[in-house]
Amino acid sequence: MATAWAWMGTLLVSILVATAGTASSSEQEAAMQAGATQLTSDEIAELIVGKTVTAKSGDKRFLFHYSEDNVLSGKMIDGDWSDTGYYGITDDDRVCLSMTNDQGRLRCLTLLKADDTVKKYNADGDMTFELLEFQEGNQL
Repeated sequence: MATAWAWMGTLLVSILVATAGTASSSEQEAAMQAGATQLTSDEIAELIVGKTVTAKSGDKRFLFHYSEDNVLSGKMIDGDWSDTGYYGITDDDRVCLSMTNDQGRLRCLTLLKADDTVKKYNADGDMTFELLEFQEGNQL
């Protein structure tokens, strides 16, 4: 009987360890489970290269210009933040960027589309920006 209880205890611990962290999924996983699809590298390029993108994060709005020579410029609408840096689109369907204030840190983001809404997600699966509008050229 003691062996059966030990076996049951081991099984229970194994199940708990195997399922630890699965109860909470990232925002990116939740969006994909709800039907969002990941944009390909070609789709990302079509969407942002040579364009000014209006984006929001929380209650703040931003303009980002993605030049054709991989220079990224951004500014907060009705705010005091602005910066420049560079970006690149990877073969594994992400956009990576680094702004001057990042001090060389490269951040790679996944873009998901659900209906007509495009959102960026960081490496942890947290939604960072919702992309609202795409205008040809530099509108900064």
